[in-house]
Amino acid sequence: MKKAVFLILVVFLSVFALISNGQSQTKNYYSGDAVSFNGQVYVGSANTNSLEVLKLEHGDLKLLAKIKPFNARFNNYGKFYDLKFSVESDKLFVYAISDFSLYKYQIVGDEVQFLKSNKNTYWEWYTRVDKFGDNLVTISDKGVKIWNANMDVIISYPFTNSETPYNISGNNSRFILNIQDNKLTVFDAESRSEAISIPLNYKTESDIHRAYQDAANNIYAVDDYYMKKFDSQGHLLGSFKHQDYPGYDVAASGLSDYLYFSNGLGVVKINKNTMESPASVLTGDMGGARGWAMNLKVINAAGDKVVVFNNSNILVLDDNLKKLASYEATEEKEINPLENLFLSSNHNFGAPTAVITLTGGGYLPKENLNIFFGDTKVTAKADERGRFTQDLTVPALPAGKKDIKVDGETSHLTYSLSFQVNK
Repeated sequence: MKKAVFLILVVFLSVFALISNGQSQTKNYYSGDAVSFNGQVYVGSANTNSLEVLKLEHGDLKLLAKIKPFNARFNNYGKFYDLKFSVESDKLFVYAISDFSLYKYQIVGDEVQFLKSNKNTYWEWYTRVDKFGDNLVTISDKGVKIWNANMDVIISYPFTNSETPYNISGNNSRFILNIQDNKLTVFDAESRSEAISIPLNYKTESDIHRAYQDAANNIYAVDDYYMKKFDSQGHLLGSFKHQDYPGYDVAASGLSDYLYFSNGLGVVKINKNTMESPASVLTGDMGGARGWAMNLKVINAAGDKVVVFNNSNILVLDDNLKKLASYEATEEKEINPLENLFLSSNHNFGAPTAVITLTGGGYLPKENLNIFFGDTKVTAKADERGRFTQDLTVPALPAGKKDIKVDGETSHLTYSLSFQVNK
């Protein structure tokens, strides 16, 4: 009997080894974000330590960008840990965190453009970036910080989960939810105190677990046995028993009567009013390699779209849990240029039609490069050292400072320099 139990445990743990094993050569998707903007669905994750942005297009998830933060001081690349999409003034942005810095990018068409970053000076290491209602927030061991549109911190709350910061969430600007030590805690930002504490039942407390709060302030959480609904005082209003697998995430678009939860095996759709399930799906084989449903994001784009971070892949499902698209995890190809990025020109100013020579390096050997100068695009190819030299004609641009940017097609490395266009 002990041997049988041991074998079951080995099989169970092997699933999670895909996520926790630092030696794995395969990138694994267990969390991320999704947004609907101008009729398009965008999905993102930073689980590979890069900012990856994808767009749902013709039944496929198309990779738009894979970006690592560049440290100009040390002339090397760091890691991103989390991201969050944000629609502001009819524009789509994505925020990302790296060490002590918050980054902001804008998505224009199929391009992800860097805007600015803010590095704190008090050694606060960010672990999460999110939005609670309309508020942009960062999460660290020091608590939850609220940021304004200028990327300045305006409010700080001493509400932490150092073991699993993923479990802190908020669907409005007042209440912050946290699952830790087999209980769901609700922190009231107005009173700056704990409002309620609800016991839950997890076999592994340190796993990622996230609750959801709807517009009526009802709270939904899934433990390893039941999907549960509570009122704002913590009273149990209803439950749905699932298959005794790990309860991970609950999500909803807020624009329908349904929400969705994940339990590793797959995704279950629940009617919020009746706590009954009209549909469920096993996601293990839906995206190619063996999947394990963890984080969920639900957006409304002509009906609910359910984005599943399914360990070996990312899935997009419709509101009937039918597969629309998937993006399969592949063997991680580390960015290994032979030297740090550099870029220079034999002239830093010139008039239109003048010819300049651009020299650069730090890209992958034999990599295809795209050079952008205003609206003009020129292609080049790196040599076996990752270096290149390319003549450019100054395009007909208004006088002033302009950027010349070089993008690596395979590495997604990018570097730019400023050029003065004269009359």
